[in-house]
Amino acid sequence: MTRARLIFILQCLLCLGWTAKVCNCFSALSPPPQGRNAQDLSDFASNFHSEDMPLSNGNSQTKFQTAILLNTNARSVSTELVPIAESIFGKDYVFVTTSEEEGRQAAAKMVQQNISMVIPVGGDGTLASLVNFLCDSIREKNPSVTTVEDAMKELPLIGYVPLGTGNGVGSVVGSATLSDPAWKILGQKKRKLRQVRNMLHNFHRIGQQLNTNPNYLTTEQSPDVIELPMMQVSYPGSKLHKDTLCFFAGAGFDSLMLQDFQSIKKWAIRTKILTKALSSVAGYCVALVVKTLPKCVIRQEHNIKVTVTTRDPDTLWVDHRRGDVAQRVGPSKDQKSDQALLYEGTTGILAAGTSPFYGGGLRLFPFARLTRDKMHLRLGRIHPIRGFFNIPKIFEGSFRDKSMSSFGCLDYIGGDFDVHVTSTTTDSKTNEEIQGFPVQHSGESVGYFERFRLRVIKTPIRFVTLMEKRVVRENAEETEEVSS
Repeated sequence: MTRARLIFILQCLLCLGWTAKVCNCFSALSPPPQGRNAQDLSDFASNFHSEDMPLSNGNSQTKFQTAILLNTNARSVSTELVPIAESIFGKDYVFVTTSEEEGRQAAAKMVQQNISMVIPVGGDGTLASLVNFLCDSIREKNPSVTTVEDAMKELPLIGYVPLGTGNGVGSVVGSATLSDPAWKILGQKKRKLRQVRNMLHNFHRIGQQLNTNPNYLTTEQSPDVIELPMMQVSYPGSKLHKDTLCFFAGAGFDSLMLQDFQSIKKWAIRTKILTKALSSVAGYCVALVVKTLPKCVIRQEHNIKVTVTTRDPDTLWVDHRRGDVAQRVGPSKDQKSDQALLYEGTTGILAAGTSPFYGGGLRLFPFARLTRDKMHLRLGRIHPIRGFFNIPKIFEGSFRDKSMSSFGCLDYIGGDFDVHVTSTTTDSKTNEEIQGFPVQHSGESVGYFERFRLRVIKTPIRFVTLMEKRVVRENAEETEEVSS
């Protein structure tokens, strides 16, 4: 085995280490297998004692309306949650979806009902899709709302219950979940259901408080509200793909694997061979081993050529060598062009996010929330051997490339990026350079593109969370605990 081949195998192992957890996040988008038994459900709200709250239809004849959406395609959303949700919120305000079209219809009905708070139950893909559907419905209902920014201003509050697999956004907005397989072995399914019910009760209680007092969220007793922006992915020159809101997107190894998964899934549906298995997380593993890894080892297809520019004059480059010193690199008023070149060359992955977590515990965007209205764009150019031994740091978000000249990891903080991407390999039949590369957002491959644009929508999503607020005044009980 040549030294070059060994390096590429190590690089694939590194990418496999990253993808192992990211695959879990992506698998939330696939349909659930039939006959599921115990489900991994949320284990949160331990500090909220609402379990004894009487069950009631809290939405009838109220001004502040709360609705809940249950995406049964998400990994840990079982049909057993439906009667629980209906007993708390009422049947008219519980939407169970199994397809994109059903999600779109549910969002349209929510807009028609003037819902004040929506509780999506599912993964990050469920959350992003719901926001897109709500914005579309708002613009259809009100012709005066012409921009996505205006539509975002009309969005209801969000009370997120993350029961997907990756749950990256859930970790940010204070609704972290437990997905420990031991729950199945120990038979603690009822306890998990009870904890999810507690979360729903707490959101219901918040809705009741807001119905009584519209200014409840400004009081000291109110829950914390976290604002998180989304970014819009657009495809200049493409008439087939509409602009989409999401929390993370990019191109490289992960998007190539997602494209291969779509190919495996279509083959399974067409041939009716292992359709259910290959449409689940098993399909990702098969795509990775059968298609993606051979492409990377033999043809090095995971490497891409990119040209990245920015329109945002306040774009920052984070210099790891100087202790994460941020330097402004956006276009200046003196230059003729309205864009500044950030990078031109090869990379193994180009990804951007407004949430620090990519999913599955991978904190790929540690600088995402350092500013209110920016995203973190990362170019991964690390040496495969060095990266292999730094996987733990990469996952926890503490990896920095402090070498003087290698620039193995380039981090930018900005609000508007244009990307031109091509493959580093040539077509095996024509021997010509392959134009474009698979692009993904929200863990879903959206096809081949030569250009795409990432732009932060400055109007943020407002999440009502169940996490304790920051301490301002130390109370007497805390003082006694510290003393003891």
